[in-house]
Amino acid sequence: MHLVGMVNPPTSQYAENWRNPLSRADWLSGSFTADLGRTLERGCFDMIFFADALAVPEDGAGDYATTLRTAGKGAIYLDPIAKAALVAGVTSRIGIGATVSTSFVPAYAIARQLLSVDHLSGGRAAWNIVTSTTDAEARNLGHAGIAAPGLRYDHADEVVQTVVELWHSWEPDALVHDQTAGLFADPSRVHRVGGGLSRGPLTLPRSQQGHPVLMQAGSSTRGRAFAARWAEVVFAIGDSPEAMRELRTEIRDRARVDHGRDPDAIRVLQGVQPIVGWTDAEADAKLAALVAQIDLPSALAKLERLLHAESLDPAAPATEILAAHRGATGSAGFEDMLAAVSERRRLTVAELAIEQALNQLHPQLVGSPATIADELQHLFESEAADGFIIMPALYHSSFEDFVNGVVPELQRRGVFRSAYTGSTLREHLVG
Repeated sequence: MHLVGMVNPPTSQYAENWRNPLSRADWLSGSFTADLGRTLERGCFDMIFFADALAVPEDGAGDYATTLRTAGKGAIYLDPIAKAALVAGVTSRIGIGATVSTSFVPAYAIARQLLSVDHLSGGRAAWNIVTSTTDAEARNLGHAGIAAPGLRYDHADEVVQTVVELWHSWEPDALVHDQTAGLFADPSRVHRVGGGLSRGPLTLPRSQQGHPVLMQAGSSTRGRAFAARWAEVVFAIGDSPEAMRELRTEIRDRARVDHGRDPDAIRVLQGVQPIVGWTDAEADAKLAALVAQIDLPSALAKLERLLHAESLDPAAPATEILAAHRGATGSAGFEDMLAAVSERRRLTVAELAIEQALNQLHPQLVGSPATIADELQHLFESEAADGFIIMPALYHSSFEDFVNGVVPELQRRGVFRSAYTGSTLREHLVG
């Protein structure tokens, strides 16, 4: 199986991470990010990737006070390209993913930034492709508001096409570097690109792995179509093994039928939040402590901000509230997931608020290393997932618990690598 670590402090998926005594608070320092890269590389993870957004999340009135007061997700984001370059300098094998928006960053800038990281890391870079989702992000970048989802994905198709063409604007042998003949690069092997977003060529030749790996997390119908066309790694969220399996099958089938792609070249990774204890009882106690730290009024305030609601009735059915505020998050796939889980579990608004603050309704695995390995192995071998995006509750202790406990158990069972066999990210994903 394949493992990827998702990093987006100070909260990650657990809203109270920033004030938990087991969490590090130096997330603005280089050592925080460097240590995460080293820890996940010690665990032989395929990749570490950095989430991003381009605005402090706002409520329905355009106010960011709730996000900042409560350290809401998105209150702090360092530039992911800078973090990727930092990790490239302190590691030697792990892949490194950076999130960059197709809606607001020019194709040429995306191509050059990510290919630079790919060269500097020896072929370990990935691009986590997002279209952005909020008016706040659009306004920060000089736009009146965010475009409709379909238009964002149409533009993203054009951006990705241009970026890939720019990465290929140098043929593999274009950089000759023949000192005797006095030929640095062969101009006949360097080309301009088609389309209207850039003419090229790029200022960089091909990288060790050819070009950065393409990763994408859209779960809406349009997002899945986009993933089937472009993604080599798909970040998926399923609320049951059956839903996970259906999504993986759909994306693989779309890739084969609609685009002639080899479905086995696509890695569909499910996001999970593991709570690891050395025994099941210890893990249960850890989970109870995490839940106990969540304050219901604060959790409700965060949910009201997320849904752009002025006031929520804690006792109301969550499905009714979600339906009434459809479209508030800007992500149809995320809202579909919230609604599906809320309906299946018959959550009240209060219960939804607590779950959102605990794990954002992502699948949560709780237990000893053997218990969690059992669940991961079952999902992997039943073809519900090609691997997993590990989303920590606490930095860095959740990753350390996973690397020290679960990874050796998976290795002992022969379902996860004991050492890297390749040097590039694409080699990790193929192996």
